[in-house]
Amino acid sequence: MFSAEKYLDAGGIVGGTTILLLVLLSFIIQEVREIIFYKRNNWNFDLDSNIGGKMYKLDSTDDKDLMTNKSRVCYGTPFMIVVSAILLSACVAILLSK
Repeated sequence: MFSAEKYLDAGGIVGGTTILLLVLLSFIIQEVREIIFYKRNNWNFDLDSNIGGKMYKLDSTDDKDLMTNKSRVCYGTPFMIVVSAILLSACVAILLSK
């Protein structure tokens, strides 16, 4: 059986795994809510859902570099979901290898 003591003394990996899990879940919930919003509005990406945060194309934080609603829903948030899932799977693999 699994011993809880070896996971509690994992050098911070449990906390990091928990945080990554929460980040991944928040991105998934945000994406689902936005897809539902745009589906109800006949995929009109001119409307702003005000669900997710702002995403920028480049490193600057100017308003001219904001991603469009369509780019955010179709590319930005799914990319963040994939990155979070990859990092989470690495943390889980390290955690389970102990």
